[in-house]
Amino acid sequence: MEPEVIAENVFDRVYDYCTRHHDAPLECLADHTPDQLSVFIDAYLTNEEDNAINEAVENSDDKFWDTIQEEYKRLWKERMSTDVGSALGDILHWTAEDIMEDAKLDDASKVGYLKAYAEVLDKFGDAVKHALQNSNPLSSADLDDWYMKIANAVSIKNYAYSEDVSYFLDFYSMLDDDDRLHALSVLLDDIADVLYDIEQKYLPELRALTNNNS
Repeated sequence: MEPEVIAENVFDRVYDYCTRHHDAPLECLADHTPDQLSVFIDAYLTNEEDNAINEAVENSDDKFWDTIQEEYKRLWKERMSTDVGSALGDILHWTAEDIMEDAKLDDASKVGYLKAYAEVLDKFGDAVKHALQNSNPLSSADLDDWYMKIANAVSIKNYAYSEDVSYFLDFYSMLDDDDRLHALSVLLDDIADVLYDIEQKYLPELRALTNNNS
């Protein structure tokens, strides 16, 4: 059995466990780093059909094992950076949805907050694009600053928002520059999606409600 196939098999099981059976998937994934592969690999090769894989690993030479580790590392880094970028993007989606669903705000106030949000998001997107074009990722502090600018623009005062931002930025800090760039590319897609939702979905919906009530 090829070492790449073994690595993919193990990673798929690790990821399945972390996402389906763990309350904190990113924490779980962070605990299954490539340098710990030799420690936990046996725990994910317990099925009867895994005998061939176990035998291949046990009888492998250093080159074979190194290839397993390298392929697992590639898969881990790609998934970790993708999920970190997606998590940071989710916060942006939740923010727009929270504005729309806030029963304390009238339609005019929602329009004002969404426009202010879109303005900051547009600038945030430009900063991310610039970082990607220059292959120079934004730091965790840079990202935190942008998320706080968003909070100020839409008057977010709840502790959960800043706690979520800090939580996911801790994982972003674990990434190397290449993986941070990948996370930022994922985040940029979410920024574009939120801007689209604001301009093409939320604002037209609010304008329609305002016109119907006038």
